[in-house]
Amino acid sequence: MSYKLIGKDFTPPDVVAKVTGKAKYSEDFRVEGMVFARLLTSPMPHAKVKNIDASEALSMPGVIGILTADDLPSVDAPNKPILTNEPNYVGEPILALAAENETLAQDALEKIRIDYEPLPFTVDPLQSLYPGGPNARSEGNVVGSEAGKPVIKETKWSARDFAAAGEGELPMGPAQDEWSYGDMEAGFADAEYVSDDTFVTQGLSHHCMEPRTTLAYWQNGKCFVHASSQSQSFPVPFLAGYIGIEPKDLVFIAEYCGGGFGSKGTAYTEQAIPAHLSKKIGRPVMMRISRAEEYFVGCARPGFQGRIKMGFDKKGRILALDLYIVQENGPDTGFNDYYYAADAVWMVYTPEAMRARGIPVNTNTPPRVPQRGPGQNQIACVVEPLLDKAAEKLGISRLDIRTINTPNNGTLYGPQKTKVTSAYLKEALELGA
Repeated sequence: MSYKLIGKDFTPPDVVAKVTGKAKYSEDFRVEGMVFARLLTSPMPHAKVKNIDASEALSMPGVIGILTADDLPSVDAPNKPILTNEPNYVGEPILALAAENETLAQDALEKIRIDYEPLPFTVDPLQSLYPGGPNARSEGNVVGSEAGKPVIKETKWSARDFAAAGEGELPMGPAQDEWSYGDMEAGFADAEYVSDDTFVTQGLSHHCMEPRTTLAYWQNGKCFVHASSQSQSFPVPFLAGYIGIEPKDLVFIAEYCGGGFGSKGTAYTEQAIPAHLSKKIGRPVMMRISRAEEYFVGCARPGFQGRIKMGFDKKGRILALDLYIVQENGPDTGFNDYYYAADAVWMVYTPEAMRARGIPVNTNTPPRVPQRGPGQNQIACVVEPLLDKAAEKLGISRLDIRTINTPNNGTLYGPQKTKVTSAYLKEALELGA
């Protein structure tokens, strides 16, 4: 087989500009009259802003103006606001301040006085699900949907649900979502070996090398935005919505991106802050995000607390698999990693019968968004060592237990019996063995 690039020397089209310093990232651009913005973010995981006193900051020479949530349209929960008067995680932006230079902007932020009312908070989904446990949001603790739109509702498990779990085992109360196929009861009854394990995977910050710096200005009725993005087209309608304009009136420039890993795949609310601030003060605005701020506003992969039960025949074939995932969903809509984890299991390991259940619980942590193989990477770290354990118990090789469960071209997987195409995992295992 002849390959176009594999095994051959080639120069990626963007590499020369990067290694010579000619590549321009969002913070490399300058516009005449440009000012610099800095963010004031929440020091609390959940609170209400009772009062903002920016008078001393605004009286400083060189300070141009501020932007607060009161300057922006309200956003229905659980959608992420651009700025907020009810922060739901440490580091959530409260306001932005513009000044002639960045140092002055940062100094001016120190002069702003904010009165906060602390609110209940949680960083543990199970704590929130416990009767009387704190909710991450005032509206509730679990993201659902009504009429195709995300909504927040309150879900609590019973004390009996928690007591039913053994020591060190995940309690499994009512799930929000459930999918299944095949006869699980028969599969476990016929199994030669059954494993039942509780697992935890941590949330993981994207922490891109290039923070999400944005420059925005208005010209001839259009808004020009230079931003760090994984796409030059997909973010446009979403960012235009955040700014409050038609997509045709947005000129989006994203020449180079210093890492995104999924967190910059679409528009993010921070991109809209310089645009709104620029419109308010009538000058171009550059907002650079600090390394510390990137840790908070830069989002993270959802964490899992889960339980997985698997039944194997004597050859290692998975006859039945029962998966339950409690997802740490962050403070807003989050992402359905728990669904994609289940999807990966029944596609890659093709159990003869399977049930998957999941519930996304809000937490007062940085927002949770897709990150490099959402759901699939978390669950692979869980299933793979359990296959090794099962192989040892059954007295078969680690290669054989994987080979017997791999899909082939035409394999039907999941509740919808979707056909697998381009499946060469078995060949890859044999080549790598």
